[in-house]
Formats: sequence, C-alpha cells, structure tokens
Amino acid sequence: MTAATSLFVRDGYVSITVGAIAEEAEVAVKTIYAAYGSKLGLLSAAHDHAVAGSTEPTPLLAHAWVRSLADAESVEAAWADAAAHLAESTARSAPILTVIHAAAADPGVAELQAELRRQRHGFSLGLARILLRLPGAVPRSGTSRVADVLYATVTAESYSLFVTERGWTIEQWREWAHDTVARELTANAAPA
Repeated sequence: MTAATSLFVRDGYVSITVGAIAEEAEVAVKTIYAAYGSKLGLLSAAHDHAVAGSTEPTPLLAHAWVRSLADAESVEAAWADAAAHLAESTARSAPILTVIHAAAADPGVAELQAELRRQRHGFSLGLARILLRLPGAVPRSGTSRVADVLYATVTAESYSLFVTERGWTIEQWREWAHDTVARELTANAAPA
C-alpha cells in the first residue's frame, strides 16, 4: 500500500502502471491483482487506508472514537475530539484525494470520486446527528445544514488550499474548521 500511495502521489494515477507499483513494492503483479482487482481498486484501497490510518476498511461511523462521542458531556467536548480525529484523517488522506481529483477524467476514477463524496456526506450526516443530541447543542438550523457545513469544511480540498497552498499549519487549519462547525452547533458561538 505504501508503494502504491507514494507512486500515485508522486507521479499521478494515469502515468503509474500496476507493474511499476509491483516493482516498487517488490511483489508480483499477480499479487496486486489478486489483492485489489485492478489499479482502480488499489487507488480506492490507498484512499481507505489513508482515511482510517490502517488497513482495516472500517466505515468511519463505526470507529470507536466516533461511537464514544455519544457519551460526551457536551457538544463542545465531543466536537473538539471529533475535530482532532478528523484533522488527522484529512491530513493523511489529502494527498491521495488530490490524486483522485486530478484523475477524475477517467470514468472509473470519476465514479470512485462520486462514491467517496456520497460516503463523506453520509458520514457528515451521521456525525451531525450524534453531535446534535448532546447537551449544549443548539443549532442555528437543522441537521442537514450542520451536515452540509461538516461536509464542506473538513475536506481535503480546504486542507490543501490552506495548508498546502497558503502555508497554514495543520493546527491553524484544524482550529478554523473547528470554529466554523462550532458556530453551527451552538447558539453561544460567535456569529459568522
């Protein structure tokens, strides 16, 4: 997985062959096809690995840290914890998501990108529901808006714009994302 991710990020999806990945990983081409089915399957697995931080393809809403949010003492505490986890995940996945976005002219990659966006929105909606059930949650509007703000804020795109292009630190970006979403979760947050 490391070899594939490194080559995809360095050279892009289109120019890399499964043979080059196999050579870099020091495995047979057949091994890659047996494990991932195709170069697109490998790209998808590289994304999942980056998001999760492991080879276990567990949906984000099933992660222990997400499940524990429901037991938080307040929406503020839960969102601070979630924002820290999401910042780490986004920092890990931003490079491979940039590869996916750049290769979206390929129909298979475009389909993968659309599926990843559906999954991210589903996660955002699930996370919004968890957060809005907690003490202190007084949203400015409904669950859908909170989910949409999560979906649009905590992204590889915003990470890349602020951190990669504009030179923000990861902590500055995390604070911005945290504060942006916090305004949607509580009536006490400063207005935008």
